[in-house]
Amino acid sequence: MTRSKMEQYLSILEALVCRPLEFEVILYQVDQEWPIIKKHLDFLVSNGLVEKLPLDARRIVYAITDRGSLVLKGLRGQEYLEEHEHLLLVYEE
Repeated sequence: MTRSKMEQYLSILEALVCRPLEFEVILYQVDQEWPIIKKHLDFLVSNGLVEKLPLDARRIVYAITDRGSLVLKGLRGQEYLEEHEHLLLVYEE
């Protein structure tokens, strides 16, 4: 089953929560084709959710920003509510 773009963005953000990572590590953790990950990372960087940091002259790492952390928390919270919506309906009755 293919994941939606939103799920793919979230999986990238989740991979970066613990520490900044190089592209190859993100690629391995997210388990997607590299052109897709590159496109999604570019989108996340352009929207201020992830930043590119030079590790040295040849290597770059990607790090989640404060904004990215807030978005991740908000969307994961929404996802939790949607998964447990049936419990909320029982409580309201």
